[in-house]
Amino acid sequence: MMFDENRLRKRETLLEMGLNPYPYSFDISGQVSSIKDNLENHDNAPVAIAGRIIAKRRHGASIFADIEDFSGSIQIYAKKDALGDETFRVFGLLDLGDLVGVKGDLFRTKTGELTINIRQFDILSKALVSVPLGKTTENKEYFKLSDPETKYRKRYVDWITDRNARNRMFLRANIMSSIRRIMTEREFLEVDTPTIEMIYGGAEARPFEVNIWALDNQKAYLRISPELYLKRYIVGGFTKVFTICKNFRNEGIDRSHNPEFTMMEWYEAYTDYEYQMVQFETLVAEVAEDVLGTTTINYQGTELDLSPPWRRLTVLESIKEYGGIDLDPMSDKEIMNYCSSNDIQLSGEYNRGLAIMEIFEALVEYNLVQPVFIIDHPKEVSPLTKAKRGVSDLVERFEPYVFRMEIGNAYSELTDPVEQYQRFVEQEDNRTKSDVNGDIVHHPMDTDFVEALGCGMPPTGGVGLGIDRLIMLLTDSPSIRDIIPFPMVKPGKYVNKVS
Repeated sequence: MMFDENRLRKRETLLEMGLNPYPYSFDISGQVSSIKDNLENHDNAPVAIAGRIIAKRRHGASIFADIEDFSGSIQIYAKKDALGDETFRVFGLLDLGDLVGVKGDLFRTKTGELTINIRQFDILSKALVSVPLGKTTENKEYFKLSDPETKYRKRYVDWITDRNARNRMFLRANIMSSIRRIMTEREFLEVDTPTIEMIYGGAEARPFEVNIWALDNQKAYLRISPELYLKRYIVGGFTKVFTICKNFRNEGIDRSHNPEFTMMEWYEAYTDYEYQMVQFETLVAEVAEDVLGTTTINYQGTELDLSPPWRRLTVLESIKEYGGIDLDPMSDKEIMNYCSSNDIQLSGEYNRGLAIMEIFEALVEYNLVQPVFIIDHPKEVSPLTKAKRGVSDLVERFEPYVFRMEIGNAYSELTDPVEQYQRFVEQEDNRTKSDVNGDIVHHPMDTDFVEALGCGMPPTGGVGLGIDRLIMLLTDSPSIRDIIPFPMVKPGKYVNKVS
């Protein structure tokens, strides 16, 4: 049974007394914080608030309780003489977790605590599930919800019991509002792209497959990236566009990955990756200043300075600095031998660019703590990017890293339709050669996208920002599951009580 038997009996008692424990409305005069801020020095001021009972203490013919809303908590006081026998009995039927509406006068107890002397109260929702609200003292919290899987699976319980968890959601909303405001001030147009696509692309990722009943169960895919559709906007004459959307990738789950996640991508005609590096670091700094009031944050015990300019390192420079190896003059055979002797796994047929990025991941990523742009990637891993001016085997691409996490990706976008088609063909050939275990994702050729480029696309800088990872940093959250409202978790057996 999912409901607590004792609470069910109390519900029945309330109904037998002619009371509805689930009424339609309750008029409040404000939230707890506003009442405390505005009326703290006014004894006997009338107030009306609503909240959840988080503590209850009985002293004979009097009951003290604490109720909490989103903004804070306040003590309430029920006295039998003032409420009458039946109403006082109803108050005694309340449990921790019940939602109540209270009307009364403010006063201070002998210890100086601001309290509401109840003149009238209504049960707004009788909780039938026992929620581990716990007990808090000056030095310790007792009986709080501690199982992380339960926190993620039953997020509503996490929010009820943990003010910090609620605040993270509040900050998440503020961060996204701040991003939208900044992009609007930069005169970008927010646009939509399809969530269900017939041809997926824009990233190297395994998609989720769906079938469309209205089209004879034709196979389709959940979006892995909005990139190719946003570029169609640029082709169509929109010069500055962005979208904040959900992407879906049928891959691993860990502290920085969730199969469903939020990203922002923006595209700006007549710009390149150098220009967009400045736009990216400025955006992150402005959001931090807007939401937190500072560009210096503490993340998991490490102070990070988000203020521009961020350091810039090429892929090869970073490998030389952190790995102590200069790959530029090395032959393919030397790189292969280096990987073999250092337990760096290369799948399938050797590819120099892919090997360089495997070495980068093994030697460099962990060292990238302070904000840094890793730039100028091998051409083989960037099929949608223009070649670096003067260096044909590299591309104009940057990946921003903060505290060992990649939080974005950006290019000087490839706009030559013939070269784009050739890159797609080469990429498919490289995947086929590397697919020794049958686990490489074979992206279909999007000929309509190539045709769109053939209509003429201006020089464009394109950027992706991992919204969830940015929120992790700005809320000091160790896992992406802490800041996604309803993250993906393994299915669990339904239990009677949350514990």
